[in-house]
Amino acid sequence: MEGAEAASLLGEGDLGRLSEFKTYRRRWFLLAAVCLLNCSNAMLWLTFAPVADKTAVYFHISLEMVNWLSIVYLLISIPFGLVATWVLDSLGLRCAVILSAWLNMTGSTIRVFSVLKFLKLGSHRYWYLFTGQCLCALAQPLIIFSPTKLAALWFPDHQRATANVIASMCK
Repeated sequence: MEGAEAASLLGEGDLGRLSEFKTYRRRWFLLAAVCLLNCSNAMLWLTFAPVADKTAVYFHISLEMVNWLSIVYLLISIPFGLVATWVLDSLGLRCAVILSAWLNMTGSTIRVFSVLKFLKLGSHRYWYLFTGQCLCALAQPLIIFSPTKLAALWFPDHQRATANVIASMCK
């Protein structure tokens, strides 16, 4: 009686129930969404690297300014990485993924404005492109930090490493 009483006081009987949680098939859909978002952000980041010379000619800018389209991701990720961690911990995975998707979409839309000739943006075309790139860069820490949270919240112990690797390698 004493052992059972001690186990109930320590909550050891509840430990088995806490370690097992219900898994849903939709976790694979969420994993696929995070993977696609990660891929889209990586493509937005590295869009101009292989065609830097053509980009410079099209926008009438120097190669250094083209390089800033990629460097901005690195510069923004340092301070916004702290914000992304707070968003994931305080507001949750859903909010982080939705915010990342919206930032990617909005940034991409602004980038498209930079190449539409009928808008007659003139010398401001590069700055539209750069602003869109900055918004996409804000999304990067949110989506890069989310695979571990997704694996921890949605996958059982024996699938967490696999889910984490799949989501992290989709770049």
